[in-house]
Amino acid sequence: MHSNINVFGVAAKGFVIKDYKLLILYKTKEEATNDPNPNIRIDTPGGRVEFGEAPDISLMREIKEECSIRAKILFPFNVWHYINENFQLVGIDYLCEWIDGDVVLGKEHENFEWISLDEILNREWDNKDIYIRVFDIYEKYISK
Repeated sequence: MHSNINVFGVAAKGFVIKDYKLLILYKTKEEATNDPNPNIRIDTPGGRVEFGEAPDISLMREIKEECSIRAKILFPFNVWHYINENFQLVGIDYLCEWIDGDVVLGKEHENFEWISLDEILNREWDNKDIYIRVFDIYEKYISK
């Protein structure tokens, strides 16, 4: 059934680096139900930007809510979009550095890991290009 109402949103996602490792979250099965591929439950902290909220402020809020850590947002490095019938989402990916705190997951995720580039290269992930790119961008950033 098609709705006549179009829904548009903006999302901000954080790629958080700590000691040359990237924070990867794993969604619960329920949380991944409406994803383009519900079997890939890999995620990074972030979510929809609320009306009146700046994307970077939204991301800081989401990182705290989903992981209980503090991170410094360095800069945006990627923009993407997703369209499904009457729903469109534009996403902004930010490179971030961990500041402090231990990861304590919120209700949307069931597991996490800090993962190195070598570990990512050895994973059978369809969408690992973006994670590999993050390490390249971070390396260039810190070598300035």
